[in-house]
Amino acid sequence: MLKGELGQELRLPAHFEQATADATEEQVAEQIICGPDPDQHIEAIRKFSEAGFDHVYIHQVGPDQEGFFRFYEREVLPAMRAGARIRTAEPQRA
Repeated sequence: MLKGELGQELRLPAHFEQATADATEEQVAEQIICGPDPDQHIEAIRKFSEAGFDHVYIHQVGPDQEGFFRFYEREVLPAMRAGARIRTAEPQRA
């Protein structure tokens, strides 16, 4: 959501919080695939695949990491394996 290199140049989490303080959920959702609709996630991944990417990294920043992994294992990865040109790997849990 941050313009240019700002998202990479902020040194402290407090700086990131300051830079995003006025961001709304709607603004975030315009830039990032959010929510439980697997079709949105699958379509976004397919766009990268069609553009020639052979690796796509998915990042979950919310508090429910296990729920995210279950969602991808159940809803997204099977569809990608069935029809995408990209190789899907098993999720890496921290």
